Amino acid sequence: MKKSLATIALAGSIALIGAVPAVAANYPAPPPNAAVSDGVVGPGESFVFSGRGFLAGETIVITVTPGARPASTGASIAGGPSRSVPGRIAMAPQTFTTTADSNGTFAYPLILSEPGVYTLTAEGQTSGVVVSATVTVVGEAAGAADLANTGGQPLANTGADASLLLWGAAGVAALGLGAGGVIVSRRRTKASA
Repeated sequence: MKKSLATIALAGSIALIGAVPAVAANYPAPPPNAAVSDGVVGPGESFVFSGRGFLAGETIVITVTPGARPASTGASIAGGPSRSVPGRIAMAPQTFTTTADSNGTFAYPLILSEPGVYTLTAEGQTSGVVVSATVTVVGEAAGAADLANTGGQPLANTGADASLLLWGAAGVAALGLGAGGVIVSRRRTKASA
């Protein structure tokens, strides 16, 4: 009896000790950084510039700086959720403004129209945190060449072709045969009953 009570008391103590809430450790915040959703895009193709390490609700100024690129009449850059009509710029940096979310992060969509390497910089106006990333725009600008030009490479098959239609028809036929078999089987069962 004493051993049973001691065992129950020990098990209860272990259960109560295990029920104590864990104390969360204070881990350091991840370092500020930035990234682009796609490091290589085509002219006029949308991508997202994002970053973290800012204060919640902080105003962030994004600067797009054109770098090395072929000679052109200028680049067209559109940014932001509205994807406004792009304006023409000539090798000069262009700025946009956004706000960090409650986690101190941002995600800002951009469109670049001219080939080249662009540096994207985000600066927090309160914290002074600065992060940057680069994106490369490859290919010819819209209007400068036929957009269907693939450099001699065939395009990926993204639509329906003859084999897809054939297999689709075979699938429909198989479903029809299966449904017909079920109907015939049920009629035979009812007839024999």
